[in-house]
Amino acid sequence: LASHDYILKIVPTVYEEMNGKQRYSYQYTVANKEYVAYSHTGRIIPAIWFRYDLSPITVKYTERRQPLYRFITTICAIIGGTFTVAGILDSCIFTASEAWKKIQLGKMQ
Repeated sequence: LASHDYILKIVPTVYEEMNGKQRYSYQYTVANKEYVAYSHTGRIIPAIWFRYDLSPITVKYTERRQPLYRFITTICAIIGGTFTVAGILDSCIFTASEAWKKIQLGKMQ
């Protein structure tokens, strides 16, 4: 026989939309643990524990629109990264093809 420990943590949450509307909700996590308890006299009688942890701090999520300059910067970063990876692949393929040509001509030692 084992003891069981159930833990419920609750955090109040506020979601604020761009139009100012607020929705009140809760986030929660649940955990459970099963264990056999012993003391210096031997095994302890099994028990069930229910623990509740109510957070005194509220989490607030605010919806915001991304500025245009940030969007443009992100697009430029994606395009630049794509060109960089393409350049690296092109260089590797070119180097490999040149080495292959030398091997076929017998000039590679």
